[in-house]
Amino acid sequence: MTRHPYRIAILLFVALVALGLAGCGLRPTPVAPVTPRQATSGSGAGSPVASGKIEGVVIDAKTGKPLNNVMVTTSPGTPGAMSDTQGKFTLADVPVGMYNVEASLKGYDVGFKGNLSIVAGGTQSLQLRLQPADDYPLARVLGVWPTDKQVYPDNKVWITLHGGYAYHDNEKITTTGLNNVGVGTYVYLEGREKDANDKPISGWTWKVTGPSGEAVKVENANTRTPRFLAAREGKYEVTVEANLDGGAKGKSTLTVTAGHYVGAETCQSCHNGSVQADTYSAWLGTGHATKLDTTYGSYTASSDYCVGCHVTGFNETAQNGGFDDLAVKAGWDSGKGSLQSWLVNSKMTLDQIKDSPMGKLAGIQCEACHGPGSAHTGASTYDPAVCEQCHTQGEQWKVSGHATNTGYLNSHTASNASCAPCHSGDGYVVAKVKGQQPVFPSQATPIKPANLAVPGDEPTIACATCHDPHQATNPDEKGASAQLRQVGDVKIPVGATIKAGMGATCVSCHGNNRDAQYKADYAAGKKVRGPHENPQADVVYGIKDSVFDFGEPLGSSPCANKTEDACVTCHMAPNPVLDPGKDGKVGTRDDVLALNVGGHSMAMAGEANGKQVQNTASCEVDGCHAKGSMATLDAAASADYDGNGKVEGLQEEVKGLLKLLEGKLPKDDKGQVLSSTITADNTTEVQREALWNYWLITADGSYGIHNATFTVQLLQKTYQKLTGQPVPNATIR
Repeated sequence: MTRHPYRIAILLFVALVALGLAGCGLRPTPVAPVTPRQATSGSGAGSPVASGKIEGVVIDAKTGKPLNNVMVTTSPGTPGAMSDTQGKFTLADVPVGMYNVEASLKGYDVGFKGNLSIVAGGTQSLQLRLQPADDYPLARVLGVWPTDKQVYPDNKVWITLHGGYAYHDNEKITTTGLNNVGVGTYVYLEGREKDANDKPISGWTWKVTGPSGEAVKVENANTRTPRFLAAREGKYEVTVEANLDGGAKGKSTLTVTAGHYVGAETCQSCHNGSVQADTYSAWLGTGHATKLDTTYGSYTASSDYCVGCHVTGFNETAQNGGFDDLAVKAGWDSGKGSLQSWLVNSKMTLDQIKDSPMGKLAGIQCEACHGPGSAHTGASTYDPAVCEQCHTQGEQWKVSGHATNTGYLNSHTASNASCAPCHSGDGYVVAKVKGQQPVFPSQATPIKPANLAVPGDEPTIACATCHDPHQATNPDEKGASAQLRQVGDVKIPVGATIKAGMGATCVSCHGNNRDAQYKADYAAGKKVRGPHENPQADVVYGIKDSVFDFGEPLGSSPCANKTEDACVTCHMAPNPVLDPGKDGKVGTRDDVLALNVGGHSMAMAGEANGKQVQNTASCEVDGCHAKGSMATLDAAASADYDGNGKVEGLQEEVKGLLKLLEGKLPKDDKGQVLSSTITADNTTEVQREALWNYWLITADGSYGIHNATFTVQLLQKTYQKLTGQPVPNATIR
């Protein structure tokens, strides 16, 4: 089993085989399980199924002591069993056939025994040895963006612009967050602020061992964010000892590798389909591959910062074979001016650049995202810092819910891999794009390899989650490729297919994660949780099967038909202009924009430069609201829908309807509307259906903006079904 550099100390207790139980130290040759044979003692219907028995003991692989309360299951699935105080378990009446046996206990990797044959009347005895899980990861390589404006000792930076200009900020620190770096560059580290139990960490002590076992100087070694210089090629072992809550000590290690740049032509010798999948040919069609070609013609001698983002390995502070080092071989003297001014002033053509030593690293190549190829570590990361060396959209992404709502990564996904597809960067790619079952490293078995990062180290939903750096398909209406991983139709769990266009990535997670059977089971009192917290697509597109309509028709606003790219159309509309800038013209480069509203912030409203900003322009498009007609997103409703005697903003009307429903819905012992404690004993079927509708609209969060007609009609019909009366004094839509 391939292991991540550091692993969590909390092993997931997963009883459902469908979620995938973890792997352990036993490593038999993988054998595909055979469905149990329905062998019988007779040929007639109803003949008893021949069966055998599996019994054994579960022990701690390090101490040899028996382990209690271990869940033991089989694949294909049969009734499981728990180990007793002596570590013993018995699986009785197992139909004859071939099985894999898995044993799971929190804090341990899971025991595994494959290709176990059960014969009629026979007993298979085995011992399962569970390895204690590795420590919770307490450290990582820190990715720093240009806009972070962090300044470290001696201002050692990504680009120094030796011949630069006074108006450039030469103290910008930029690092990718990769564990594979160029020789001669600084590696920035970061310790965790909290431990696996969400308790604060009060101190960090760092040590680094170099390629030959020598101690490497660590600057700020007793702080949370130190750094060290990777001065030589090879591996650097990093160790951090942390002061945990209550005086305990925690320790984590990670490996950083330093190497030299070799160029994409070297990479393609294997990554062209001959040894590995052909990512090279796909990359050739991307804007990354051709970036220098498409931008070189606009270069000026004074704008000397451009070239650093259009080539690979540019770093004037190090000699590691990067583009700047190749430029020196081509004749550039950094003491006489910047590289870009030299290229422009010498009138060097693009063809001449490609024919020179610089041609090897022209464009944004493999090593820009994976690190120097001489080390060939296979390093990759979903950390947005890789992209944000050049893509300033990260400033907008930083304030988005994708970046800030990370609590789920350290709780739910750490106990349930099925949550990872919509709550972690790699989980989305694994499940939604590749169609694989998500498996944490500590859950892996020989037949279910790991495909996620370690719990506690799961990446957020960021650039590489939605965009595929290796492909240039899925063009937009102008023919340019956003390199999105998904476009077009999306089938949401309830069964409806949505034409989502460029918003397919959004809809694939923002469609209520409950299918039709779950919804029916909830109404019958067989499920205790209502709609999931992601029903926005269900509401925008007015999906009747997603709600309980009580046999009544439900209308839908025309918004869904106007939003060709689903969520993207409105939530990623251009950032509102706060000030047209010195030229007085809107739409030019000096405009002052609200970067926390629109674009990659995904926000429709926010505060910018001391004032509230709403992106109403996204609604004022052809076929929707007239230009300049909306002063606020909460535009006036067409009528008094909640019966309070006032025609208010649509959102206020919807909030009023929800408030009316709250008064009629069953409550918990704290007086709150029931959310996840529904049973067939304390609620009626109608109450459960009403609760479902209430929580679905509440979770949608738009309070009618996503679909006014659908939302108002659903709430009004739900109130009438629950009470037997229409909403008092209201205009019924």
